[in-house]
Amino acid sequence: ALRVYDTSGNPLTPVTATNAFYGYPPARVIGPPTVFGPLAIDPSCYYDKPTQRWFQVVLTLDVDPKTGQFLGSNHLDLAVSKTSNPTGAWTIYRIPVQDNGTQGTPNHGCSKGFCLGDYPHIGADKNGFYITTNEYSFSGSEFHAAQIYAFSKAALASGAVTVAVTQLDTFGTVGTARNPGFTVWPATTPGDGYANAQGGTEYFMSSDAAQEAKGNGASSDLIVWALTNTQSLNSTSPTLNLSNTTLTVNRYAIPPQSEQKHGPTPLAECLNTPSCSATLIGGPDPFHEVEGPLDSSDSRMQQVVYAGGLLSGALDTTLTLNGVNHAAIEWFFVKPHMSAIGVSGSVVNNGYLGLALNNVIYPAIGMTEDGKGIMAFTLVGQDFYPSAAYSPIDAQQGVGDIHVAALGQGPQ
Repeated sequence: ALRVYDTSGNPLTPVTATNAFYGYPPARVIGPPTVFGPLAIDPSCYYDKPTQRWFQVVLTLDVDPKTGQFLGSNHLDLAVSKTSNPTGAWTIYRIPVQDNGTQGTPNHGCSKGFCLGDYPHIGADKNGFYITTNEYSFSGSEFHAAQIYAFSKAALASGAVTVAVTQLDTFGTVGTARNPGFTVWPATTPGDGYANAQGGTEYFMSSDAAQEAKGNGASSDLIVWALTNTQSLNSTSPTLNLSNTTLTVNRYAIPPQSEQKHGPTPLAECLNTPSCSATLIGGPDPFHEVEGPLDSSDSRMQQVVYAGGLLSGALDTTLTLNGVNHAAIEWFFVKPHMSAIGVSGSVVNNGYLGLALNNVIYPAIGMTEDGKGIMAFTLVGQDFYPSAAYSPIDAQQGVGDIHVAALGQGPQ
């Protein structure tokens, strides 16, 4: 669901279901008969200072309204505010991503007929707005490669009825082994300190320990990407150039699951009781709900920012503390460099953040224009229910102490 607040935390709008915001019927209306609507997942939101527009993205999966079964077709839904005020009107664009040759998509040969544009994330430079996805087979087991969707930011901000999109496939583009890109996360830029070399440049970062990237669970590779000549997105025939380079960083590995402080689980108890479950989901819960560990991600890249000429990013990793493996964070600062032959770069600073007996997971970095920032994350473990926490971060000092913004009130 979506809601707009002012900077003091006061709500300015009612709570709006994501489906309603995007003009869809509810995901489910309990009957009889029960009626199903599309499933909108993985929301992201971004405010672009130069255009004074808000951008909101979800991945939407189409379903059979009678059964709720997935149809295979899926699309990115992109909402752009018509003014700087997010409580006003929005323009909505829909980009098909099933990549089976229908609706103008390329055919990437996903088994069982449909690809899935999973895990969309967003970024922007001076000229363009970018969405990246991880493309899997919708019903099969294979991973194809990360996809990059590039739009003219000015065209989106204008509220044009239709806006062209340029799609780039990262299949077979990484290293001498020609591996696929995986979670190629686009950078955002605070203010207007964009990279303007080579006709405008948008940077991305990714990792390669995960199976999808042909990894073996651990790696010391940091892949830096650059999309150049982004000014051409404002023309009728964009000519974009995508390159990448692999830098060496401290070793990272797929983290273990995160244990959490034990406590009461009234929702699980209700779902495990048929009479109570019926009041929540209309019938018995087909699963036996238990209080278990939390997923700690899979070492894929998280939030990427370009500020003060540096790229910052972080990912989840395993870290041994007092002889015990915990889920922790590895963070990076990179100085990228562009030339006519492609992107290169150097690692400026690189390190870990962890806490004994506990886990820190799912980092998200936000930077100011002068390169000072905060890395937010979930803090959870023997001492904490899942809690909102953060550390200060910058390229010179690295990360500071862990601060708790809000303590969790119970286990997941």
